[in-house]
Amino acid sequence: MKTYGIISEYNPFHNGHKHHIDEIRKAGATHIVAVMSGNYVQRGDVALIDKFKRAEIAVKNGVDLVIEMPVVYSLAPAELFARSGIMTLGALGVVDGISFGCENTDITMLKSAAEASVKAATPEKLKPLLEQGISFPQALQQIIGLEAGPMVADIFDDPNNTLAIEYLKSLNFFNLALDILPIKREGVSHDSDETSGKFASASKIREMIENDEDISAFVPKETLEAVKEYEEKEWLCYFDNLEREILYALRKSVITQLQQIPDVAQGLENRIFEAGKMASSIDELLEMIKTKRYTMARIRRILLNLYLGILNTDILVPPSFGHILAFNERGTEILKASEEKNKDSESKLKMPFSSDIKECFNAPAPPAKRFVQLTTTSSDLYALASRAIRRSGSDFTAHITKIDTD
Repeated sequence: MKTYGIISEYNPFHNGHKHHIDEIRKAGATHIVAVMSGNYVQRGDVALIDKFKRAEIAVKNGVDLVIEMPVVYSLAPAELFARSGIMTLGALGVVDGISFGCENTDITMLKSAAEASVKAATPEKLKPLLEQGISFPQALQQIIGLEAGPMVADIFDDPNNTLAIEYLKSLNFFNLALDILPIKREGVSHDSDETSGKFASASKIREMIENDEDISAFVPKETLEAVKEYEEKEWLCYFDNLEREILYALRKSVITQLQQIPDVAQGLENRIFEAGKMASSIDELLEMIKTKRYTMARIRRILLNLYLGILNTDILVPPSFGHILAFNERGTEILKASEEKNKDSESKLKMPFSSDIKECFNAPAPPAKRFVQLTTTSSDLYALASRAIRRSGSDFTAHITKIDTD
């Protein structure tokens, strides 16, 4: 049994994701587990298709077990997003390696970039640049360029490289000696507006879906069928559909409340508060808040965290349970091996895993109840992001069964 882990979003699942999974199999993996963002994704957006359907599609296309990344971390900066995913994989106790898609697959260079990033990310070095209005990612890259050279700094130009570096930093943080398998992205880069053969980026595919264009060349049949089904039912979810809800949450907030939202710092709460009083649309709100210093993804994450009631104190607590979204027979084998491995383990990373959210609620770790509350509430509020409002309670009513695969 050789198990590899992936940290993913699959928003939506496309041919590039399928290629990644196939390459992991070719490298010798017998079992694959994915830690996947739930109904909200790290770019500060709602997932186009809900987490249960995306997880099902992933299992039908080669993943054996899908575990939900808690919403607290799927709406967090890259460092915490990566740390949550790596911790969850480590908690299973049976994962032999991790794999990720990136532009640069030179492990030595990626490790050098990870080391340079740690050395550069100090308040003393960053503060002067941040005070000039430069965003955190740009400031960090400038310092790395000066200290480690332009070749290392250039690695940070691609978002997938940046996440790969954060995965390596997290492995070091938890002292996990896992194999590392970087896979070269095929066809197009992250967020590319171009297509290449059977490959298109997830952002391009989402744009095509919104424009009612044919995506069949770029996604497996399960994704195509899900998009068609969800379009007919008006279940596809978009950030803009939460316009009134987000403006309501902002207009009823006070500055002290905004100060408790993750990623709000350097007086950003005042800018958000003033914009909330004046803006009459989401686009206008974002435009009024945006500056060179704050990335659009960061602003959108802040607004969604406010909408969902996620606080600074929440991101200080590590994941306390693993919510299973989909699995097959090999996924069952991973869970059985994990249970056996962790039975007498004293590892600080171990946590309970279950497809039943009620079992997660009864987990022995004290923070579990708060995490379950945020999970279920965020799912209920996600149901407002589609044109046809869906019922709440999906985390309790979803029927998760073993998926038969070839």
